[in-house]
Amino acid sequence: MISMRTLSLRHWLPLLLVGISCLTLFADEKQPAPAAKTEATVDFSRDIRPILSNNCFFCHGPDEKHREGDLRLDTKVGAFESAVVPGNLKASALIGRILSNDPDMQMPPAESGKKLKPAEIELLKQWVAQGATWQEHWAYIKPERAALPEVKQKDWPQNEIDYFVLARLEQAGLKPAKPADKRTLVRRLYLDLLGLPPSKEEVDAFVKSEDPRAYDKLVDRLLESPQYAERMTLKWLDLARYADTNGYSIDGGRHMWLWRDWVIDAFHKNKPYDEFITEQIAGDLLPDATDWQKVATGFNRNHMITHEGGTIPEENLVNYTVDRVKTTSEVFMGLTMGCAQCHDHKYDPITMKDFYQFFAYFNTLEDKGLDGNFGINSGPKIKAKTEISFAAAELKALDQEITQIQSRLNHPDAVRLAEWEKQARLELAQRGKDLKLHELEVVKISDPNTRTDFEISEEGHVLALSPSGRSPSISLKIKPGVEKLTGLRIVFYPNEKMPRSSIGHGKPGSLEGGFLLTSFAVSGTSVPSDQVDLYAMLKVARLTASASHPDYPVEGCLDPRDHTGWSPAPQNQSQQNLTVTFDRPYATKDASYLTVMLVWGDGKFRYGQRLMAGDYKIFGISGVDDGTNIPVEIQKILSVPRHDRAERQTTALQLYYSQIAPEFKNLWYQLENLKERRQMLTDEFETMVMNKATKPRETYILDRGQYDQPTVKVSTGVPGFLPGVPEQNPGNRLALAEWLTSRENPLTTRVAVNRFWEMLFGQGIVSTTADFGSQGDPPTHPQLLDWLAVEFYEQGWDVKHILRKILLSATYQQSSEGTPELWKDDPQNRLLARGARFRLQAEAIRDATLKVSGLLVERVGGASVNPYQPEGLWREVSHYGSSPATAQVFVQDHGEKLYRRSMYTYWKRTVPPPNMQTFDAPNREVCLVSRARTNTPLQSLVLLNDVQFVEASRNYAERIIKEGGDEIDSRIRFAYEEALGRAPEEWELKTVRAAYQRELKNYQANEGAAVALLNQGESQRDHSLPVAEAAAWTTVASMIFNTYEFITRG
Repeated sequence: MISMRTLSLRHWLPLLLVGISCLTLFADEKQPAPAAKTEATVDFSRDIRPILSNNCFFCHGPDEKHREGDLRLDTKVGAFESAVVPGNLKASALIGRILSNDPDMQMPPAESGKKLKPAEIELLKQWVAQGATWQEHWAYIKPERAALPEVKQKDWPQNEIDYFVLARLEQAGLKPAKPADKRTLVRRLYLDLLGLPPSKEEVDAFVKSEDPRAYDKLVDRLLESPQYAERMTLKWLDLARYADTNGYSIDGGRHMWLWRDWVIDAFHKNKPYDEFITEQIAGDLLPDATDWQKVATGFNRNHMITHEGGTIPEENLVNYTVDRVKTTSEVFMGLTMGCAQCHDHKYDPITMKDFYQFFAYFNTLEDKGLDGNFGINSGPKIKAKTEISFAAAELKALDQEITQIQSRLNHPDAVRLAEWEKQARLELAQRGKDLKLHELEVVKISDPNTRTDFEISEEGHVLALSPSGRSPSISLKIKPGVEKLTGLRIVFYPNEKMPRSSIGHGKPGSLEGGFLLTSFAVSGTSVPSDQVDLYAMLKVARLTASASHPDYPVEGCLDPRDHTGWSPAPQNQSQQNLTVTFDRPYATKDASYLTVMLVWGDGKFRYGQRLMAGDYKIFGISGVDDGTNIPVEIQKILSVPRHDRAERQTTALQLYYSQIAPEFKNLWYQLENLKERRQMLTDEFETMVMNKATKPRETYILDRGQYDQPTVKVSTGVPGFLPGVPEQNPGNRLALAEWLTSRENPLTTRVAVNRFWEMLFGQGIVSTTADFGSQGDPPTHPQLLDWLAVEFYEQGWDVKHILRKILLSATYQQSSEGTPELWKDDPQNRLLARGARFRLQAEAIRDATLKVSGLLVERVGGASVNPYQPEGLWREVSHYGSSPATAQVFVQDHGEKLYRRSMYTYWKRTVPPPNMQTFDAPNREVCLVSRARTNTPLQSLVLLNDVQFVEASRNYAERIIKEGGDEIDSRIRFAYEEALGRAPEEWELKTVRAAYQRELKNYQANEGAAVALLNQGESQRDHSLPVAEAAAWTTVASMIFNTYEFITRG
């Protein structure tokens, strides 16, 4: 008899007792052995196939071209032809070669790096001796609903799921855990279904309820919540490799948020999963397809695209189509079809012909191999309105909010207005005080990745008489005797060599004779430099200009996006100037050189037309700028005594003040956000879709997967080892969708329910959720998986029904606490003897923090937003200044956009949001079926120091002070109950109390540090609260957000 502890548990379960082998049971490498150790009949699928797949299939599997010795072990015919003689060990070459001591004969060969364990050899011998029964791979057999197994603990199951789980536990000599307490259960349910924690009130209401159906009703209510739809969509974004940029080197922007809205809407309406698949695969091919159904096909346009020079269009088109094959097969079928692009699959019966027949379904698109530059979506594309369910109700509320904010902006505080008038008149009186212009010597000019046609005149002018550059970096030497500079002045001259003797290269219809300065950057160095130091840029306090175009005011230079900037047009035949004032005087003793980068843009005009200045000179300045940003008409009003002003003058002054006053800044951000939000809900926006080209491309098997090596022409088809599509079908994507959702397809329902299980338990019944093939792990509870798959199909592909079934099971409602013995024997909880416990994913951690703090803005759907992130990250990897592509420089949003749910954060593939990437968020360059979960010190640093979390801690501190009572202990209890759903234990109360008192003492002694802490983030802090007290409670809030319990679902 084989010792159970010596078996390699990666590939099979321990042997079962003969008398109770009524279930087909599987396990992964860490599954515990059953208590009994009696030899049982070897099961091929469970015990033998994994050994052969891992050790033999690479050379003796489906890949015909690379098959060694003409021996095939992945089929019964191949194995029994020469390697296996049922019941006869001596005559079976498989056993003989494995046992051979001859290095030339032994299998696996030494050079393969594989070696069978003694237990594996013994198991193979038993299989042959017992008659070598053969079974097909479990995942390729149509699932059938199994009868519920008998169990001993008959009072435990609450629905069908529990019978399968309990039978397996009893088989292993284990008992299920006790039920989770109510507080744990309600928090678990909220996090699993909404991705958000419950409030204190929601927890208390559930705990105090005596309704026997309180839990069932809570499940139903949460499943109807818009936040449930968002939580389900977040997972789908990974699967569909959704991002807001194109990827590759340039990684320019795109617009695909309408597709994300479609997914949210589909989950909220509980669209049957077969329709959910069909519309994403072939919504455009449905009869009388609506725009919203066409939007759904963006699923297969989410892949990366490129327009980069040097790439080959035909190769790119092949790559795009290959991506669609890989994504569709992994997401819906759990197959690694991509392994058959260059050769037959090494482990699964997928041939190259299968791959390219599947490829043919997606090779009919009317797309281009080079496309998607300048932030313009790659074709095919349509314009459509969002049809998300919540739009109509939100529109009415938006109109009310807009009216209220506009009313507040029209009535500024009289005292503050009077103080500003006083300062404005003083500024106007001191204009130009001690102003001096200092000559700067132009040392050199460079322009990255662009042919440069700049000249330097004898007078030190930069001449760009042909518009060949885009973002010149100009190295300037500060002449001796200048101790400090307060800023720069750039003077633009008309030049007779320019068209119409103007100042810029703008052509008719595009700021004719003018220029557009998109942005600039300045840094100081001790030696001449070709580039601005992005980490030592001089900060700008203000800009003034001699003249500005109404659409391109001088402030546009502070926004580095390509469509903004400053232009003096139409004043294009006269000298103009731009004056830059630094936020503090720049001392020249340590750095005698400046590097100035000027970025010329395209604005609203024809992309690629660089609107450059032709003749300009850069001066240093000291003293006070003689310019002002106060408009001339406002200057005139300020010169009139207050009591002599006409009503229209008073109104104009109030309006101007409300536009520039710091206290109104957030209101203007909010007004802008609300108007933009309203536009998103009412206007049409562009999105990429699938279509069928007028002349679809032909598909060939590509030798070694190379785009330029076509061999045999093929038509559409599905893998030959699976049930085929009906003979009478159009051979298009709609036929593929119908095949994927047919009752005969053995994979689609299994893969779907396994993913739902993974969402709620942290791991699937099949742990390799992306691979149901021979190299994937077998299911721990195969009959349960099949029962759920059949239930899903027979209940009309109802996602909420399956989730409800799982959530109402006793299995789901178990406590996550386990005995030391159970943790030792089953650390991964594969047998489900306890509830699952796992760290929240990145987005849920950020969202939970914002929710508890009171900052979260729960608007549903819409375009992506740019919350806080460290400055300069995008520039490090971008083509900023040398490419007109969008998304090259990060521009932070303001107002409510900083506090939207994380799923709406702008996703740049080359630089995903860093505070979420640290918690294992993917870059979404390719489909990702399951995220990793790591634990690193960087994660703690994010929670402690990232401005989003520091600001949330401060806001939560204000809640604690205002809502937690007057006593320290009552506030601590409130903080725990709101964040963790429970009261603190006595030792926690004592520890946190001491921490608060210590921090209060520290901040009372250092008020500056307290103020610096409280000023983190853009939300308005409550200035009425004592500074030291608010800072101390901010530290307490941060401590709670950093606990294991807060970031864990248990």
